[in-house]
Amino acid sequence: MPTPSDVKKIALALEGSTEVDHWGRPSYRTKKRIFAVMRTDGLWLHLPEERKEFLLEADPDVFVLYMWGKTKNVIVQIDKISKKELEALIREAWTHAAPPPPKVKPVKAKAAKAKIAKPKTPVKKRAR
Repeated sequence: MPTPSDVKKIALALEGSTEVDHWGRPSYRTKKRIFAVMRTDGLWLHLPEERKEFLLEADPDVFVLYMWGKTKNVIVQIDKISKKELEALIREAWTHAAPPPPKVKPVKAKAAKAKIAKPKTPVKKRAR
């Protein structure tokens, strides 16, 4: 049965994640946003809407509905899932909250050729 210390260990093992205080609760974030908050009533995860709907329908005893205004959220009862399932859910929330990778501009063919220096041939000197 996973514990809050397992949540911390899993979350901080993900690249670029840090632990920050969130209104007196431990939360875990990427550079962009919080992806998990350990609450007294369970673990809140930042998941896509369609995934929240799926989890709420799949097992309402494990995945509890939490409303924030008009927004549906999921509170995971970590003592009712396996460590492997918990790790997968935390990774999914981390992926959803992570900033997109930087875009790499493609190198144009002409520019690439121009950057390659051709070896210089020695210049023959004329005899006078």
